[in-house]
Amino acid sequence: MALAVQPEDLFALRPLAQPVSDGQRVYFVESQLDQLQNKSMAAVFSVNLKDGRDRRRWSPADVQVAQLTLSPSHRYLAFTGKVGEHTQLFMVPLDGGAPEQVTRGDADVQQPVWEANADVLYFQTTTGMTEQPTWPVPHVIDHLRYQENGRGLLPQGLTYQCIRYNCVNRDQSVVLERATAFNVTAANEHGLVYDTKRLPLDEHDFSTGVYWHPFTGAGDVLLNQQLAEGSFSQGQLTVAGNRVVMWGQDNHVPNVSQFHAWTVKLDGTALTDVTATRDVEVGNMLAIDSQQRLRNQFVAWLTPTQVLTLENVHGRVQLVVQSDQNPASAQVVLGGNRSITDFSVVDARTIVFTETTMTHVSRLGVLDVATGVERQLINPNATYEAKHALVAGQRFTFAGAEDWQIEGWYFPPVHEAPKHPAVLYVHGGPQVDFGYGFYHELQYLTGLGYGVIAINPRGGNSYGQDFEMAVIGHYGEGDFEDLMLGVDAALALDSTIDDEQLCVTGGSYGGFMTNWIETHTSRFAAAVTQRSISNWISFYGTSDIGYYFTPWELQQDMTDISALWRFSPLAYVKQATTPLLVLHGTDDLRCPVTQGEEFYVGLKEAGVETQLVLYPKSTHELSRSGLPNLRVDRLKRIQQWFQDHLPHEEEI
Repeated sequence: MALAVQPEDLFALRPLAQPVSDGQRVYFVESQLDQLQNKSMAAVFSVNLKDGRDRRRWSPADVQVAQLTLSPSHRYLAFTGKVGEHTQLFMVPLDGGAPEQVTRGDADVQQPVWEANADVLYFQTTTGMTEQPTWPVPHVIDHLRYQENGRGLLPQGLTYQCIRYNCVNRDQSVVLERATAFNVTAANEHGLVYDTKRLPLDEHDFSTGVYWHPFTGAGDVLLNQQLAEGSFSQGQLTVAGNRVVMWGQDNHVPNVSQFHAWTVKLDGTALTDVTATRDVEVGNMLAIDSQQRLRNQFVAWLTPTQVLTLENVHGRVQLVVQSDQNPASAQVVLGGNRSITDFSVVDARTIVFTETTMTHVSRLGVLDVATGVERQLINPNATYEAKHALVAGQRFTFAGAEDWQIEGWYFPPVHEAPKHPAVLYVHGGPQVDFGYGFYHELQYLTGLGYGVIAINPRGGNSYGQDFEMAVIGHYGEGDFEDLMLGVDAALALDSTIDDEQLCVTGGSYGGFMTNWIETHTSRFAAAVTQRSISNWISFYGTSDIGYYFTPWELQQDMTDISALWRFSPLAYVKQATTPLLVLHGTDDLRCPVTQGEEFYVGLKEAGVETQLVLYPKSTHELSRSGLPNLRVDRLKRIQQWFQDHLPHEEEI
């Protein structure tokens, strides 16, 4: 008999990422949560490209690997990994030998990038970090972007460097130094491609540019100068080194303009949106909780004239190839009801990739581009998947607000019952989407006897530009209607759902929407709000993104208190009746903990049954990359709250 998914199953999952190959073997990062050490671990492994056999480990046991890259000569494997308090650089010769720790500094190392035609590696670090004082000292802040979720107060006075490391003679030299952060993404013997904030001193400018930094000493070239106000990154050079493909958007609508693939010459001319003819989002915005340490590279060259793009379409993440001169040539090479989570080009005919589906955690595969033939190499989760009862969501569509077609998935409970409860799960963002990926939390709920309703309301990703923009200035309007009509559609789909046993939960935007549902309908028996927004007035000045995200999304500035209050669930808290559990991380700077605390106090004042649970050392990423013991605790509390407040709890 298949086992039901449990919270502790998080420790059994093995997500894969960052595959690279020398044509003989595939090297990749495999992650795992360590229950005894209560942290996330990751190591570099490899298997034979031909048959997926001969598994080998390449990283030391005490190193948590972050980033992996393979030299073009196929002589060296480089990776960054955490040792003690800092991330360092490691090198492994593929013809034999143990991993060598290249750096031992007191600053983190990141972004290892190989030169195109030599055994030369570029990596980034910082200097100027002051020693920790013996006694507490004040933090003097004079700019708006002074904090960041997951990092806390941002350090000041750092110098950012890119260092060139020659593998043959081990020489190191600084080749790029700036007072503001940047990311090197490609290099050859003539220069570097990097991206950075275009106007770092302008706190209200959010454009990012891709630059060419020639080693000749000539000035850096802004490659997207024809759309200087856009946001561009991930630049990749052609083999000839004369053109760059990059990922970017024109920012015509801040935060929601679609990201496309662009090509440009090295002098900044002939900037071309190669995906302009298609209403598509290049990137991966899928809402799932099972993937770790993804490369998040969404564009690449397959050949000197063919571009690869990772595209988010109707809950799928697929890999597409097209001619850079002919957008009509676009062809899906890795598609279907799944999500391609990472990929890299081995040669013009071969691509290695990782994937996930609703019932498969993570697998490694290889594609023959010419024939379209795929081969699965390894599935480290095969035993887990075989032993557990995993549910594939049933796709359904319905007419939402204004008769818009809305897509959703219904995950029935593992075991059939004459009547059973169901949970409406609202995704975050809102510019993300549910879809074809393994979502441990949803599987856990189905194993407990709940049906799960996962809907992509307007405002989400993967349904075109107009769909994504529809929520701007309209939070709690058409999106709320879409969700309520989606619940109705799910009830019609499965007559065994008990409409008196409906629950609702969600995090971030999903937490906002849970709070909105709490204060605008009484159809749910229990609710759990996670890392939520309850008060846009206080959010504006306390969130790490509040001062720009709020006017972008609500189209209001901080002086229009009445408008911000109108969008705030807290304004309607006296209408609330549903028992609601508030979950929040104390170190959450995206949706600060005060948002949960304010809503909790409001519910208490309104006489609604509620409880506030605060998670220490937890950021906005608690449910995805937080401390393992707290992730398990969170899942159990959600289930217990639902069970305690359903009218027929004995049937669960």
